[in-house]
Amino acid sequence: MGKNRQDIVPVTLRDNQNDRRTVTKQSPQKLVARVKTSHSELFIYEEINDGTLKTLLTEMASYETR
Repeated sequence: MGKNRQDIVPVTLRDNQNDRRTVTKQSPQKLVARVKTSHSELFIYEEINDGTLKTLLTEMASYETR
């Protein structure tokens, strides 16, 4: 059996009023795809950032090959 590896990643939390965005769109975003693997599931909604999507899919693929 393979060992599951977990990493500890540093996170910085900020509470700055200037960093907050106001959401004006009242209707929920439309689900455009769902990717399911043996260990995870990803729901992809419209207006997702291309870079974010690429990163998520790359991470899912690398996790599956472990």
